[in-house]
Amino acid sequence: MLEYVAAANAAYSVIKKFVSNGRELTDCAQHIAKFVDSKDALAAAHNKRKNSIWSTFTGKEENDLETFMHLEGIKQKEDELKQMMIYLGRPGLHQDYVRFCVEARKQRQQDVKDRARKIEELKENIGVTLLWVIGFFVFIGLLFAVLYGMQRRGML
Repeated sequence: MLEYVAAANAAYSVIKKFVSNGRELTDCAQHIAKFVDSKDALAAAHNKRKNSIWSTFTGKEENDLETFMHLEGIKQKEDELKQMMIYLGRPGLHQDYVRFCVEARKQRQQDVKDRARKIEELKENIGVTLLWVIGFFVFIGLLFAVLYGMQRRGML
């Protein structure tokens, strides 16, 4: 989880450096994307760990305060980024940014669902194929047993 915090902090420091040097926010778009992706990844990692079987079984949720503090720090930086977009960007930049983030988040969620569905389909196809192969070998074995039995009795 610390790698996400480090990535978010690094991206934010680059954004601040761009703005302090008089450059446009659009010049550091990839760093803004890294910042947002790191924030989302940190939140997802926290939720995954919080909902894991181990923490449910033991009743312990390790480092919740640490994760909360990291998320709070990133939230403050996100608020500062919002202020930069409002005051230093073009009119309506922040609203467009929020709209874009919502659409991108929905797309990522849809991609995860699609990936999970494809994995399930692949598992199902592999299972069906294995059943056909096993059935084929059982059929060949039965056929062999019948022919072998007929040969021993002199019917062939």
